[in-house]
Parts: sequence; structure tokens; C-alpha cells
Amino acid sequence: MRYTNLHILEFLEDWAPQSTKLEYDNVGLLVGNEDQEVSSILACLDVTPEVVDEAIALQADLIVAHHPLIFRKLSRITSSDTTGSLIFRLIKNDINVIAAHTNLDAARGGVSFVLASRLGLIDVHFLKTEEVPAHPRGRETGFGMIGMLPESMELPAFLDLVSDRLENRGLRYAGSPEQIRKVAVCGGAGSFLADEARRQGADAYVTADLKYHEFFTASDAFLLVDAGHYETEVPVVKALCDRLHDRFPEMEVHRTSVNTNPVHYVFQEQPQKMK
Repeated sequence: MRYTNLHILEFLEDWAPQSTKLEYDNVGLLVGNEDQEVSSILACLDVTPEVVDEAIALQADLIVAHHPLIFRKLSRITSSDTTGSLIFRLIKNDINVIAAHTNLDAARGGVSFVLASRLGLIDVHFLKTEEVPAHPRGRETGFGMIGMLPESMELPAFLDLVSDRLENRGLRYAGSPEQIRKVAVCGGAGSFLADEARRQGADAYVTADLKYHEFFTASDAFLLVDAGHYETEVPVVKALCDRLHDRFPEMEVHRTSVNTNPVHYVFQEQPQKMK
């Protein structure tokens, strides 16, 4: 069967409708045309020069990314600009780009759902549903997830779990509950849901991009963990590949091998004292 960008857009619309995106967002087909044939897809979190190199090497027709390549309004497209240069290369190589961003955050089975699954949470449901439009097919949508660990864990063991499952040795955290069982999560920048997690009785909230003063809201009964923007979102790329492969089994679906995390960590056995 011949597939086009339109078929991929219809697949995403069924899972993560564009009507559920946040107002500021830019999703859907960002580079290309709906009728272009697609036989090979590269899925990623970010469209970077290295990812475009990979797409060219794989002869991919389409990149499906979580973060939009074009986010703010463009006043010009030039090769001297980072985004413009990428757009030039994509067009020259007949590579299309589709973004599924906050609509994928809001979807059942989306970013936070995959994060909850990665941490082993059970009996999960949306942390907050009121702020997203209704799903056009009547399915529930929302942001964040909350569920239970199979068994209670002490703080050090829980931090080890998060670090291991998300492959991040640079966790930032505050709070010191003795036992952790009920856990809320939100992939990416999720500080706006911290109060909701606390209100629903979560022992811990795992998210990213927490500001310094927000850590003061942690307590002896409530743990805040900043596990990294990239680390809390990148698990959804595999889920996206799996769903694409299930829906289009004849198509080549590749998960990027490029680590697009712009953040690097330095680890010291003993922090140096200020002189």
C-alpha cells in the first residue's frame, strides 16, 4: 500500500488530536506536503543537525519529532540561521517533518503515561484533565499521571529507581518522606502540576525544569524530583516507534540513535570547597 504524510497525520490525529494542543504550540506537518509518499520514518525528540544527518543516511522520507522544529513565528528563512539551515537541508533532501508536542503530552499513552510506565507505576490515571479540550472521539485527555508503586520504597531506593530507569545520575530533589508509594509524574516542564500532585496525596512528584524556589515547597511528606527534561520525555520516542510500526507494518520505522540532550553533567566524588 502507498502511504503519504496524510496517513501519518491521520494516525497521530486519532491518538493525539491537534485540537488538544496548548494554544501557544505548533504541531502537525511543519515541513513538506500531505501528499508526499512515505516509506521510511525517523522518530526523535528534537530535530537537530545530527538527526537530519541520520535521516539523510537512512533515506528517511519523514521525521516525526516531539519538539517542533518551528516553534516561534519565523520572519525569514536563511541558511545563516540554525532553524533556516535545517529547513533548507530538509527540503533539499525531500525530508518532511511532523511534530506532536503538547497534544502528545495530553494523550493517553503519551509522554507522561510512558514515563509512569518506565517507573513501574500501576493503576495510573491523568493527574489533571480540566485544562485540555475534549478529545474529538470522546477519549479522556489530560496532563501528568499519578499512580502507585507496587510496593512502598524508602527514599534512597526510590531515587535509585528514578536514576536507573531514566538513565540520569544527575537528579535534583528536595523533600524527605520516609516511605514512597503514591507517585505523580509529568514529562518535561511540569512545575505547574506540583500543587495538584500534593493535593492528590502523592508522596513524590517526578518532573523536570523545576526552579530553585519551587524546591522549597517540598517537605518531610512530599518529595520533588527534577529528573531532566530530555530524560523524562525521551522514553516516548520508543512508544511512538512501536505504535507507528503496529499501524504501518510495511514501513521502515527508525528510532534515532542520536542523544539530542543539550544538557551535560559533571560528577565529582567530593565537591570542591569555595576558597
